[in-house]
Amino acid sequence: SAILMTTSGLILGGDIPKVIEFFKANPSVLQYNIITAITSATGQLFIFTTIKEFGPIVFTVIMTTRQMISICISAIIFGHSMGVKALFGAAIVF
Repeated sequence: SAILMTTSGLILGGDIPKVIEFFKANPSVLQYNIITAITSATGQLFIFTTIKEFGPIVFTVIMTTRQMISICISAIIFGHSMGVKALFGAAIVF
């Protein structure tokens, strides 16, 4: 349904020629779009399966934990400092 809505919007807006021109100028974009679509659909399947099997509360805990770990790893890898407010917020969550 998302594909139909996007395509309809492009047709109604007259933007199809711009999209085709962009794809011709940047052929690798199609590969990235396909990869994004596959990983997005796979992620949605994991979300639906987790909620169905374990419930929304477990899913919320999983996602909050994942985001917190992601923030910490990002801070370490890219050398970002975490201020007192950020650390206090993280402590409240956990």
